Amino acid sequence: MRDLFVCLTRLIPVFLFMLCGKALAASCQEASAQPIVLQDDDRRLVQLFAEPATTGHANTLIRYNNQSDSINKPILGNYARLRLAAMALRDGDTQFARAQLSQVEQNSPAAVDAALLLAESYRRDGDRERARSWFIRTAARFPGNPRAVSGLVLAGDDWRKSGAPEQALPVYNLALNKAAENMQALNQLADDPDRLYRALTNTVAGNSTTVMDQLVLAMVRDGDSQVLDATRRLMAANDSQRCLNERKKSLHNAIQHATARDLSNGAFRTAAKREKAATEQQIADLERILANAPGATDFQQQLDDAKARLQRLNARLEKLGSTALPAELERKKAQLQAEEEQTAASIRAARQQVREALKAELPALKTFYRNLAGEAQLGKAQLVQSKG
Repeated sequence: MRDLFVCLTRLIPVFLFMLCGKALAASCQEASAQPIVLQDDDRRLVQLFAEPATTGHANTLIRYNNQSDSINKPILGNYARLRLAAMALRDGDTQFARAQLSQVEQNSPAAVDAALLLAESYRRDGDRERARSWFIRTAARFPGNPRAVSGLVLAGDDWRKSGAPEQALPVYNLALNKAAENMQALNQLADDPDRLYRALTNTVAGNSTTVMDQLVLAMVRDGDSQVLDATRRLMAANDSQRCLNERKKSLHNAIQHATARDLSNGAFRTAAKREKAATEQQIADLERILANAPGATDFQQQLDDAKARLQRLNARLEKLGSTALPAELERKKAQLQAEEEQTAASIRAARQQVREALKAELPALKTFYRNLAGEAQLGKAQLVQSKG
């Protein structure tokens, strides 16, 4: 349990970030994610998790759950109960441990550890039947969590050692199946990392119901992977894309409105352009005639009338406007395209970080499941030997 809570001091900020990061702003003009704010009692609790458990910690843990009004209590409070239960088990008080564990929320990141501690509490009491039942239920609910699947092997060992091979064999087989399923899921993730990108930005923080969730936790736990930074960038980019899509829709409506207005003027513009072309030709012809007969007053009057008509046509065309988009809409369109390219570049860079982290973490998790399958196979072999 010491290793668990040392690990928690690294993971709790991740859980809080992933939880807060999903709270989108009310509008795209506001910040897209709420900042993580730790109150004084939050900080004391997180610091306490990094220390060896002592009896003196109990009052602080109980007081936090009973009195704290922190917005982070839904996560930190469950881990406070988990620490209290671990301390109680260490001291042999299994009843108090179970009382604390029963209050851990089922959707909490602490749920899998609470279930495993509950199974351990029954083992401590000698109630191996309930312990085995909890190991199986935990593995069924959290099939992607390595420790939950390991509990199956432990339950199989308990049944084998207690002389119940008919109960042990199906549990060993279940452990083998879970290990094989998780290995297959890891191979699929290696071939299709796009699913992992979605998990990073959409998964329930820390609740390892699938092997993908477990892999996410393994990557964010690794300080060298920089995957937490990549997750922040992915979430920010996704939120930026959401806002860009809203702006794009608004711009599209404005362009449609401008285009519709332009189409309604199209017939008038076409007719005016044709009349303008004919008038310009008439003016050119009259000017040639007058060049050869300067005294032809009738032609001069026709020329003056034609020039006046041309002025009126130009004024009408200017009022109707051009077929091009208004300059403001063109500017907004170009700006939106530039921002979309920038967001796409940010997503590509963040995904590359995730791919590198995935490549680094996969071997260790695959090795774990291979070893777990080996333990289950060994248990089955010992069953055969005991029957012989």
